[in-house]
Amino acid sequence: MPKYILICFFYVCSVWLHAQRQYTFTDASEYLPKTVILKVKPQFRASCTESGIDHALYRKLAADLQVNRIYKKFKNEQAPAVEKNSLGQTLTDLSLIYEITYSGNIPMEKALSSLMSTGLFQYAEPHIVPKLSYNPNDPLANPSNQYHLQTINAFNAWSVNRGDSSIVIGITDTGTDTSHLDLFNSIKRNLADPIDMIDNDGDGYVDNYMGWDLGMNDNDPTYQANAHGVHVCGIAGATADNNTGGAGVGFNCKILPVKIGDANGNLIAAYEGIKYAADHGCTAINCSWGANSGTQYGQDIVNYATINKNALVVAAAGNNGNSIDFFPAAFDHVFAVANTDASDVLVLSSDYGYFVDVCAPGNNVNSTWPGNFYITLTGTSMSSPCVAGAAGLVKKQFPSYTGLQIAERLRVTADNIYGSNPSYINKLGSGRINLYRALTDPATPSIVFDNKLITDHNDDTFVSGDTLFISGHFNNYLAPTTALSATLTSLSAFANPLDNTTYPGVVNTLNYADNISDPFTFKLSGSIPLNQSIDFRLDIQDGTYQTVAFFSVYLNTDYINITINDINTTATSLGRIGYNTNGQAQGLGFK
Repeated sequence: MPKYILICFFYVCSVWLHAQRQYTFTDASEYLPKTVILKVKPQFRASCTESGIDHALYRKLAADLQVNRIYKKFKNEQAPAVEKNSLGQTLTDLSLIYEITYSGNIPMEKALSSLMSTGLFQYAEPHIVPKLSYNPNDPLANPSNQYHLQTINAFNAWSVNRGDSSIVIGITDTGTDTSHLDLFNSIKRNLADPIDMIDNDGDGYVDNYMGWDLGMNDNDPTYQANAHGVHVCGIAGATADNNTGGAGVGFNCKILPVKIGDANGNLIAAYEGIKYAADHGCTAINCSWGANSGTQYGQDIVNYATINKNALVVAAAGNNGNSIDFFPAAFDHVFAVANTDASDVLVLSSDYGYFVDVCAPGNNVNSTWPGNFYITLTGTSMSSPCVAGAAGLVKKQFPSYTGLQIAERLRVTADNIYGSNPSYINKLGSGRINLYRALTDPATPSIVFDNKLITDHNDDTFVSGDTLFISGHFNNYLAPTTALSATLTSLSAFANPLDNTTYPGVVNTLNYADNISDPFTFKLSGSIPLNQSIDFRLDIQDGTYQTVAFFSVYLNTDYINITINDINTTATSLGRIGYNTNGQAQGLGFK
């Protein structure tokens, strides 16, 4: 290679840090073999049709991969009419997402790299198949044993309001039991599409009168292979005041069963289920499932449901007993729920961490089971629908609330349980939800630090001697602030504060202030290891209102992204060209 090309190749003035969240998918058991989800870049929209991608670069690669199927994930989906909402949050475009399957003998990593190297795609990722989030326990056919209702103060909350049949809670799971006496009347009926073999409401689903089965693509959401979804449905929405069985937290709210599993119970349509529930008017969408792998596709679906459709996505934090991110719970904008017992102590199987938002009872929770039975199960799968049901009552009390406002109301009114959990400080969110307080407490602000911008005003490769400038939006979801202040603290000795306080002041409801003109600044020093992740703690205060948030920044990365004229690629310390890790978490490929 000529010397001048090598010089250009490593010309560091054109280097920039890969700023997207770092997703990895190294466990092949978590994704479908030879199946890839693609998102086409907007500038190639003209090449996109409902049945494929009409571009020469794609056609050539499709022949090499031996692609035997390509289809648009969301048929007839249109791009958003505007780019951002009132909080400056970007609306998500799902109209350019495809799924392909191929038969060629090509490893997943190579297939992804080859697809990205065309320059046509924003991302190319495996189709993740999450697992259910529960630990089965011994059956207990005692429908009155529902301690979780007392723990979250539901009985007192029901004296304030009992929800409403117009409020729908989506249950994306293995399906339901439509004939169960405690569920039959709780299922939302789509009166616009009765059973007559015609798509009367024109939504693309024929006779979706009582939910839908995305796993098998039919109108029967009855569970197959695994009755997990039946239990989850009962926690959120078992019919109350019917002299039968128990009561769902949502009381009069309806549930929409969205079956995301195939005939064997594999959750092959998990994120598609979130979109279906959002498109069909669900206030909250429960996800009692997840995986250690996260993808940009999953984040896109969550953003669409939350920002485009104003739904609240509630998800189980996972049952691995550790603090490793679990998805979708750890995605931005997801309300993540950990599992506590009747004494407000974290159940040992529950995940925990900075990504957790709240806790709810999930230990030996009694709920519906096929054949008009009731059993107890344990897991964050049980905690999550408890919160989703509570969201329905908050919506009834505050009908104008968006999904994220409902989440913030549940967050700011939760009971502090760290006295019972001293080993998990700051890793159980704001505490265990208190439904009565969520309906009756005085109004307070609720601030979320979003749209973060982290830069060194140079090459954005953060190494010892650099100064970090950190800014973002202080989004206020609830009552207006009067004198908002925020202080950022580094939890690492590698980052020392120069100016770590800012004063946004007055921020009105559903508005934001930024600190672009007064960023937090930190000086990096010391011998920073390669790919070092450091945590920051943000303390926010306005009068008696206080909250805390955490986020991470990667320092001293051992790879650089190079964009010189007609060459885009990544150089790494591992001897790899194109990507630093399996998949595309770090790098550009080679273009």
